[in-house]
Amino acid sequence: MSNADIVKRAFAAVEANDIDTYVSLFTDDAFYKAANFDPVTGPEGIRRFAAPVMDMFEKVSHHVEGLWEDGDTVIAEVMLTYRRRDAKVVTVPCVDVIGLRGGKINSLQAYVDLSPVFA
Repeated sequence: MSNADIVKRAFAAVEANDIDTYVSLFTDDAFYKAANFDPVTGPEGIRRFAAPVMDMFEKVSHHVEGLWEDGDTVIAEVMLTYRRRDAKVVTVPCVDVIGLRGGKINSLQAYVDLSPVFA
């Protein structure tokens, strides 16, 4: 499985609201930083951050505009669509810079402005 395939699997887990699969894709010492939220580390830190976020939305979709792999780094340009529980749908651009090690994600930094999602 290529590093890009691992990233696509992570996106699919988010879209399926499958937190267990999602966190299983990260190394024990993974660094995770989304938008302007404080960074977290490791699968359990990622679970504590991501589970409530996943619960806030009926669905999150990734439309991949571009995906580039250079060694152990994958850069993904995506349009994220959030379907809120009040039926409002918001799409925002995002760039993820993802480092991988040993077939797992070792770092993920999501550059995204989520303020329209919560407005």
